[in-house]
Amino acid sequence: MSHTDHFVTLNPTLTAALDSFSSTRPLLLASDFDGVLAPLVDNPKDSRMQEESAAALARITGQDGITVALVSGRAIADLHALAHPQPGTILIGSHGAERGHVNADGSLHHDETPLPDSAQERLEALEDYAEALAATTRGAWIEHKPTAVVLHTRLADPDEAQRVNQALHSWAHDSRLHVMTGHNVVEVSVLKATKGDAVTALRHELQARSVLYLGDDVTDETVFATLGSSDVSIKVGSGDTRAVHRVNSPQEVSFTLTHIADRVNADH
Repeated sequence: MSHTDHFVTLNPTLTAALDSFSSTRPLLLASDFDGVLAPLVDNPKDSRMQEESAAALARITGQDGITVALVSGRAIADLHALAHPQPGTILIGSHGAERGHVNADGSLHHDETPLPDSAQERLEALEDYAEALAATTRGAWIEHKPTAVVLHTRLADPDEAQRVNQALHSWAHDSRLHVMTGHNVVEVSVLKATKGDAVTALRHELQARSVLYLGDDVTDETVFATLGSSDVSIKVGSGDTRAVHRVNSPQEVSFTLTHIADRVNADH
């Protein structure tokens, strides 16, 4: 596929926004992983980035004045293992509760933030309850993170999924924990963190003049809400959103990233 084909695919309004963004320095390009760079799959361990998106990010990462960040609900070690990000990429995991970066040799540098003893005790109680709850429903399973657990119900009967989701919500509320809901998942954390807070903090650290963010889930709306007129917000897929622009699929994300890669390599 030629570069001209990429231009035809994108909405003209979005194309203009991408061109303006690509000419700005310093800038931050940040994206969710699942459902954006990688198509959604039943087993999260099977997620793989679109080849075209990986190739485009490889051309963008390392350009002067450009920082690439992957922002995910996944634990940061899981994100690093599945995304195979380029050296220099910033990784934000667990909805902002974890952060690190990719070293020059491709290994992960994890910014460690130990949990206070009281939070660790709450996490252990949460893990025990969630595992017992998931065991009552075929197709439900628990993902463990450093500060949270995630109840996955994509493969469960819809009525059973609703039952266990409501039970976990109620338990978390009674325990004064923090709940986030996404596509067939309920995440409960012992710490309050959002993708929006994490991206804002990174933006200020980098003194980025412009931020582009791609996201598909309700948790990504916390980022869209922080972006202004100098930024580019792109919702992937259907649903209500605060984002200004929209693309339909991870394949269209790859066209978007290729367009940016073409621009930044042509201009610099």
